[in-house]
Amino acid sequence: MKIRQTRVLHNTLIMGGLCGLLLWAARGGMLDNLGALAWSAAFGGIYGLAYWYRLRKRIARQDRRFERNKIFVRFISPFEVVLQAAAYSHYLLIAIVAVALIGLTVDWFTGRWWSLVIGGFGLSAALVLAVCILLHERKHGPIHYHYDTRTWSGEEGMLYQVGEVVEPLAPRGRIRVRGELWNAESLSGETIPAGTRVEVIGHDGLTLKVDRV
Repeated sequence: MKIRQTRVLHNTLIMGGLCGLLLWAARGGMLDNLGALAWSAAFGGIYGLAYWYRLRKRIARQDRRFERNKIFVRFISPFEVVLQAAAYSHYLLIAIVAVALIGLTVDWFTGRWWSLVIGGFGLSAALVLAVCILLHERKHGPIHYHYDTRTWSGEEGMLYQVGEVVEPLAPRGRIRVRGELWNAESLSGETIPAGTRVEVIGHDGLTLKVDRV
């Protein structure tokens, strides 16, 4: 079972790169707006720290042997939010395009002032967040955004569900999950006795791959 996921650092660097490109595009007005750029960068750094503080609280599975450091989300990329909104309603897509065009027009008439503020804020926030993530990953390993499968149906919905061993896993046996009996295999290869609580980590056909809770 392979549920799509992405490194948190990967998303952070992409957003920082986009903000950097925005700054580069507006570099002609940078000297005239150094004050605004400095303030936006300062607030961006503060926001980056605050965002990391909130993000760190959402990291799950730090004490697990397998599939560690997950942040469960509905969308693993901000671009998915835009695509989902556009697919949901053509009128919403038109509104998004209209807002973008208005923003570009206002930005052009104000001498790229808004581009500098947004770019400086976003780049600073991304850099601070990236440093915090790297420091955390040095000790705990890579952090991933992972689709939240807890409300999914089918095999994907079994991921990270907790059950109980009915027939000892040596390393194969049977477990009970959600009131149903499943063939299961110990992911580590160790013997797991009956009555032990286990967690589903993946599957191979109709055999669940599990580990001790």
